[in-house]
Amino acid sequence: MSEIRLHDVELLPERTLGGPADAEPLRGRLTFGWDVLPADHEAAPAEWLAYVKATPDREFRQLLMVCSFRPETPESRGAFRHASLGVALSAPDGPARPVARLIEPGERTRPVASTGGLTFTVKAGVLDLGVEKPGGAESAGEEWVVRGHGASQPNPQWEFRGVKRVPLTGDHPVAALVELVPGQVNTAEVLVAAELEHRSWGVRRYRARLTREPHSIVLAG
Repeated sequence: MSEIRLHDVELLPERTLGGPADAEPLRGRLTFGWDVLPADHEAAPAEWLAYVKATPDREFRQLLMVCSFRPETPESRGAFRHASLGVALSAPDGPARPVARLIEPGERTRPVASTGGLTFTVKAGVLDLGVEKPGGAESAGEEWVVRGHGASQPNPQWEFRGVKRVPLTGDHPVAALVELVPGQVNTAEVLVAAELEHRSWGVRRYRARLTREPHSIVLAG
């Protein structure tokens, strides 16, 4: 069984006109975790396993990441409205860079008219994702809650947002199948930003303060 390493991170407010000059960092509102798995991990999506099998001359790793958003409290005001997780893949020598060949999800949605909740679980370090729908409910359409960009690029990114009846809270896992640069130390630099809506200040943007270990994840080397 694979374990996800979890880290509480501070959210540092960006200075904006009209915002409080003495705003303190938000603590206890965001947790970030990750794991690096072999490319042929048995619980990987079938599409990923097929891709790896079809390219036996290349080296891959699975990078699993989880952002956990916690609801506001009397001591820590502001509701999450939008957040982003960016990853810059790199190797130290030469022009070649690791590439996120496949990402998950490309888009995760919820029914507009449904009152069901989203259910996310992590099993053996691999995504097991589902959407709960109440029996017999009619759906007028779909709204995205997580959207991924950058497949086949060295800098994938995911956006998270709250939608009607489903606030941006709880665990949100994402993953990438990374093709490595052989013989080098391959790393993933992580950047997390978020927007919170305050009743008195309006929308404010924050950037997560990540320590070196979760900020720079070693994939292989």
